[in-house]
Amino acid sequence: MQVPGLADTRFFPLAAAQLNLQRLLLIRLIVFLCQLMALAAAWLLDYSLEFAPIITVMGFILIINAWVVFRLLHQPMVSDQEFLLHLLFDVLGLSVLLYFGGGASNPFVSFFLVPVTISAAILPWTYTWAVAGISLACYTFLLFFYRPLSILMPADMDMSRMGGVPNLHIIGMWCNFIVSAALITYFVVKMAAEIRSQDIKLNDYREENMRNEQILAVATQAAGTAHELGTPLNTMTILVKEMADDYQQNPALLKDIATLEMQLVSCKKSLQEMVKRADLRNAGMVRQSAIPEFIEQILEQWSLLRPEVRLHQEIIATGESPLINVDSTLQQAIVNILNNAADASPEGIDMTVDWNAESWILTVRDYGEGVNEDVLAYLGSEIVSNKEKGMGVGMILSQASIERMGGKVSISSHSERGTLTHIRLPILHNISHVSDQPTEQALEQTEE
Repeated sequence: MQVPGLADTRFFPLAAAQLNLQRLLLIRLIVFLCQLMALAAAWLLDYSLEFAPIITVMGFILIINAWVVFRLLHQPMVSDQEFLLHLLFDVLGLSVLLYFGGGASNPFVSFFLVPVTISAAILPWTYTWAVAGISLACYTFLLFFYRPLSILMPADMDMSRMGGVPNLHIIGMWCNFIVSAALITYFVVKMAAEIRSQDIKLNDYREENMRNEQILAVATQAAGTAHELGTPLNTMTILVKEMADDYQQNPALLKDIATLEMQLVSCKKSLQEMVKRADLRNAGMVRQSAIPEFIEQILEQWSLLRPEVRLHQEIIATGESPLINVDSTLQQAIVNILNNAADASPEGIDMTVDWNAESWILTVRDYGEGVNEDVLAYLGSEIVSNKEKGMGVGMILSQASIERMGGKVSISSHSERGTLTHIRLPILHNISHVSDQPTEQALEQTEE
């Protein structure tokens, strides 16, 4: 059940914190109605309650709850700190009501466990211990300071305490609260954290499966497309050669024809390489390479595809290069990322390479308009594109290839202009004379 008017999910599902606060409001409503019925029964039975302060406190709590409903309607985001304050407000509000209602002898004193349980289920353990500690302090205060009610006193006593000391029943209830609060705070927090961890792992597993299905669909389409493109590419190659023979007297046109011929050769070579890589006998073949040699192979392939784009390359690390595991899919993944940067920044892009004793990092910066924040949230996990004519599959394929090699891709907007793409991959051998810090220095230099 949800508070009316707070569940508009036409565009996005409600956040868990918002739903939890709605449920807390529902709990408060139920408790408020129970308190009203208890208050009405006390008035009908003519019990000697101090109705004025109790009704004042209940009215104040009702105003706070109305404000929370208004706040959720206009600002749905709820932080852990705010939720903690709500629970502490419930503890203090209950303490004030119990102070005028018999203190620790009131049966409602066990309600102190409700905020503790809620905190243990959804908040960090430090917050839960804070709620449990404050609840215990309030409970202990109510053992000695309260307005007594004769109806709650034991039949054989005129007061619930003798000589200023609470009776054994009240002390037993207090001890039971301490044990219950401690068990809830420790074990429920542990169990809730384990459930959250399992949910996160399950969500990651589902996202990975969805991405793998997308990659499989793309691979299937690519195989058919590669077969279909062979014939038109051969036809265009023949026509371009005939055009070169027919327009020998036009140097400007011959230059354009030569460019077309080079691009056709590159396309045919890419198709041949893709078919070769798809061969099951070559699938999963990993070789070892030094980083500069691998980067040189990447740039050699990329320069044929985008000769018009200026690339500023810098290797920051000094000393002997470590060995790394590479394969054809990793090379193609980095080429795809360079192509994305070139599409966003045709005037030029920057690439820096660095390594330390644990990993090597490649950073690509473009000078385009940057990645839209909405697209950035899904980039690499769903088929989305920041380009009008982009298909949105390049980043998914690149990220999958890099992660398969034990790497990680992160994308962020540059503080001045453009986009930064960081690729971090492990190395095979630790180089003792290589500093552990260059990778972070590379990030700082690139962002500057």
